[in-house]
Amino acid sequence: MRRALYDFFGLPKIPRKDEPDEVEDEILEAEVSPNPIEIPQPVRARSNNPLHEMDFHDLGERKWLEWAANYQRIPHRGLRYIKPDEMHRLPLDRIVTRLSQGDILIIDLFSLAHMDSQRSALARQVQDVAATGGLPVFALDEKERLLLVPGRGSRVDSETYNLGLKTAPL
Repeated sequence: MRRALYDFFGLPKIPRKDEPDEVEDEILEAEVSPNPIEIPQPVRARSNNPLHEMDFHDLGERKWLEWAANYQRIPHRGLRYIKPDEMHRLPLDRIVTRLSQGDILIIDLFSLAHMDSQRSALARQVQDVAATGGLPVFALDEKERLLLVPGRGSRVDSETYNLGLKTAPL
């Protein structure tokens, strides 16, 4: 599941435990030149200052935090990953709150692969919650086990990018 999320967001691939590392079978022969390459000396000599003479800025100091707050605002929206709890429930009240704040939710129902009725019930609840806010729900896989719900004010470009299938009402 984690590999699918990494592939979806374009993150580097995770090596599987059962796959051997890719090893190049062919060894390329290095070309040997008869004359060594001459490297010119640096134009400017570097001076290594002692550490106690160097300026140090503690970015945790109040003045730097205030400076950063003036130039960039604190993010108020986020990407939330939600899985059902031990009782196979979703926190619907918190989902409504997060969607109204503009967060994008990824709801993972893969843990309920063997419980089709519970999975479809949770998917239906997510669709109902999103429908009350007028928000779409996208299925990121064919079996609708990974759902994406963009929050209020979030834009989803489903024409340019193949994001997923818009789920049909269950």
